[in-house]
Amino acid sequence: MNEHSKLLHNMSAPPKSVVKYTGLSWVATRGIPGGSGVTSIKYSAGSQFGTVVRFILREDLRGASIKKVLASLEALAQGNDQISPDRRLITLINRRAAELPLPDGCAVIKTNPAHEVLWDDPLSALAILSKSTDTVWLRNKAPSLSEAVRRTAISLLIPPAFTDRLLEARI
Repeated sequence: MNEHSKLLHNMSAPPKSVVKYTGLSWVATRGIPGGSGVTSIKYSAGSQFGTVVRFILREDLRGASIKKVLASLEALAQGNDQISPDRRLITLINRRAAELPLPDGCAVIKTNPAHEVLWDDPLSALAILSKSTDTVWLRNKAPSLSEAVRRTAISLLIPPAFTDRLLEARI
């Protein structure tokens, strides 16, 4: 037992490593410490760091079957009959997601009709809606076709480094 007690002597010592992220510190303001030494942190209301782009799924495709979605994509949907409709649509969605001039991940924010729509085609909307959660869009996420047709719109917060790409897409 004496051999193990030497190893356990430091079990209640606090960690010495500290990890900090200050990348968005400009959004937060720190109050002065009170009598307890605790400070309060307040976040700038309504501040956003980037450009917001909204994606909307057409009404006729909301809740639609995969075959109906493929039929609405007509020319794009043409392909090998040996591939299932699900697989064909997933391939189209992944291809479109790869083409969009967006970062590999974007924050999903509350949608507002005032947010600009740059791409109004159904495939772009499906590429965003099917690869999004309530908080994030990920280019390499496996598409969820049922989620894509269940949602109506999503707004993404695009980081400033990608603004030039968005401007090119408008032209």
